[in-house]
Order: sequence, then structure tokens, then C-alpha cells
Amino acid sequence: MAQAKTKERFELQVEQRSEFGRRAAKALRRNGYVPVNFYSGGEDALSYVMTEAHLREALHSGEQIFNITIDGETRRAMVKDVQWHPVTDKILHMDFLGVRLRDIIEIPVSIISVGTPAGVKEGGVLQQPIHEVVVRCKGEDVPDNIEVDVTGLGIGEGIHAGDLHSDIYTIMMADDITILSVVLPQKMEEAVVEEAEDDLDFEDEESSEESSEEDSEKGSD
Repeated sequence: MAQAKTKERFELQVEQRSEFGRRAAKALRRNGYVPVNFYSGGEDALSYVMTEAHLREALHSGEQIFNITIDGETRRAMVKDVQWHPVTDKILHMDFLGVRLRDIIEIPVSIISVGTPAGVKEGGVLQQPIHEVVVRCKGEDVPDNIEVDVTGLGIGEGIHAGDLHSDIYTIMMADDITILSVVLPQKMEEAVVEEAEDDLDFEDEESSEESSEEDSEKGSD
């Protein structure tokens, strides 16, 4: 039902940072650069700069683990923290965390529905209250996203966190939480409720009429 998708990793292009301090950081930002730090294990943080355009491209790539070349060695990194300007929404600073391929990590991954549910073809609506889940897995097994086949879902049916089984990762969420479901449109639900109420009223009227007839018969006797 669920399938993890990975692709060639995005390559982060970093440049060595030579000047430090608040004034130097402001100058970098004016020129389209962003200060970034790289953390790994017990090592001291390494300072670099990247263009803001490149950072935005990385963030919008949909990938969770990136390649980064440090001292001629290709390493893996994930986003640790991003600082945004509160007004302009510009990236002010970013921290990356080194990931060893065999390390066990927890990381958010997007959920993508695939296909058209049978219930939607019958007039239902596909709802997705959860768009991202945290998975626990090895650094080498982190999926870029998790595709979920919804073609078999009928009206009133859903897919829960416990249904997203995998041999390479664990969903860090209660099994009974609904990820995707097919429901009746609101107007159709209202119509069903009104119809049910009408049926109840009709039954009450029939019962009243029967009671009246019985009372009349007893009176005539």
C-alpha cells in the first residue's frame, strides 16, 4: 500500500566563510549569501556560506538528506534549523547536521496519495488530514516521500498510520491515526441525515395513527 521513494541526492554547494561577526553576516546577506553551520557528532561546527537562491532550491527539492562536500569528502547532511526574517521571509541562517549512513535517525517525510479512490468515483471526497509523518530509520534508508495507493478506498474507508508498514523504516505515530480517508460530501451527508429524520417522522406518524385507530375501536366497543 505504501511505497518509499528516493532519488539522486541534491548536492549542496558551499563556500568557505572567512569573515565573522554581525557586520560581516549583514554584508553577506546584502550580497545574496547566507551563513550556514555544519555539525557532525562531537566535531566542532564548520562555518560556510551558501547563496540564498541555492538554499531555497534545496529546501524546495523535496529531499530530506543532502550531499555536501567537506574537505574533498562527500558527506550526508539534513537540515537541523532554519532562521527566517520575520517580515521579509528571507533566510537569515541555516544549520545542517551530518548524517552517517548507518546512524538511526528520526526525520519528517511527506505523504503523497497515488491514484483515484473508488469512493471518489462514487461521489465521495478524499481527505488527507496528515501530510507528513516522522519516520525512524538508518540514514541511508531515508525516503524522500512515502507514496500511498488509495485506489481501493471506498466511501467511509481510510488508511491509518499502522497501515504504512515498511521493512526499512518505522512510522513514529499511533497506529490508529487516520492519514487518508474517503468521506461523503457535506451536502450529501446533510441529505442523508434529513432522509433519516424524515423516515423517523413517518414511523412516528404511523404509530400515532395506529394508536388512534385502536383507541377508536375500544371506544366503539
